[in-house]
Amino acid sequence: MSYDIFVQRFAHGDAAPMARDAFLATFEPRVDRREPQNNYWHISTDDGGTADIHAALTDNSLGSLMISRFSAGAVLDLLVTFIVLADAVVLPPGGPTVLAHEGQRRHLPEELRAEAVVVQAGVDVERVLQNC
Repeated sequence: MSYDIFVQRFAHGDAAPMARDAFLATFEPRVDRREPQNNYWHISTDDGGTADIHAALTDNSLGSLMISRFSAGAVLDLLVTFIVLADAVVLPPGGPTVLAHEGQRRHLPEELRAEAVVVQAGVDVERVLQNC
């Protein structure tokens, strides 16, 4: 898919940091190329999928994550794994906010709450993206 999607955690309506450990646990095993100085990570999955990930990791956290030039399939499954571990949401362009669980809705900024959808797997994210 040729557009960028952003991943962010929210607490009480404001952006909040995500756990660095969630990023490493999810994506590190799939990294085949990295440029940490540029906050760039490239991943490959067993189904042939790839993605570019832009994430500025600090010692304990990351502020946001952008994924671009990504494949459907296992890449989106990894994305769902990450949002579960990081208690984060996906912000697709022109589409509803994607939640890992219903409890996240109350932490979103007011303008994102009504249309937000809960997903269970990468295929659910793919359906949301196809409707954007």
